[in-house]
Amino acid sequence: MRLAILSDTHGNAVAFEAVVQDLRRQSPDAVVFLGDLAMRGPQPAECADLLRSLNPLVAVKGNHDHYFALYPDASAWVPRNAKEEMNRRQLQYNQQLLSGGEQRWIGHWPSEHMLRAEGIQAELYHASPASLATIIWPWAANDELDALGKDASTQLVLYGHIHHAFMRNAGGRLIVNSGSVGLPFDGDNRASYAIIDVEGRDIAVQIRRIAYDIERVIRIAKDRRMPDTERFEEAVRRAVFTYNVAATKAV
Repeated sequence: MRLAILSDTHGNAVAFEAVVQDLRRQSPDAVVFLGDLAMRGPQPAECADLLRSLNPLVAVKGNHDHYFALYPDASAWVPRNAKEEMNRRQLQYNQQLLSGGEQRWIGHWPSEHMLRAEGIQAELYHASPASLATIIWPWAANDELDALGKDASTQLVLYGHIHHAFMRNAGGRLIVNSGSVGLPFDGDNRASYAIIDVEGRDIAVQIRRIAYDIERVIRIAKDRRMPDTERFEEAVRRAVFTYNVAATKAV
């Protein structure tokens, strides 16, 4: 079985389109999505259309997706700090572009999923079993990575959130982060996703990096007068985190 693992498109449909083109050449048997479809980027509706076109086997909810469940009307959100104020601006922008049905769809994905493929059991999360916003870096200690798996029978854990693609073994499990389609933060500004081939108990992983038209998505953000376009422009050009306006663990 060949699985395509996508995560963190963050409203960047230009990057998502490039990934979909590459994905079709890879001919996966199924696609899974690990959350954060919208917010940050200018094209939430286009990202929703692209994800639906892939008919994903499962989509799990990210911390930014959860805002659509928490605040069906962004004007009801009373921010406690500058970071929440920025996220409310983003939510208001997204709610103008997404239908009510799309917002409910995004906001009510499950927060985790157990997947059985061939002879492998995999656990899928956006960030961790404990939280939609836990940060577990590629260089984390083995016991932190081991905490990503809840079931002793699990051989494979898939998660997103940190926008850094990697794979590591920890506690007898293979841990895979597919990186971010729309906003990589690892210094490589190409879109990132993963292909995983499972045959019996054998697993092969490839992290794919796909170039896309960065100037085009920046123009779209400016033309649509998206909030915080300057932060988005720097993030997509340099592949660095530009949203640290207040102390927080939420990416």
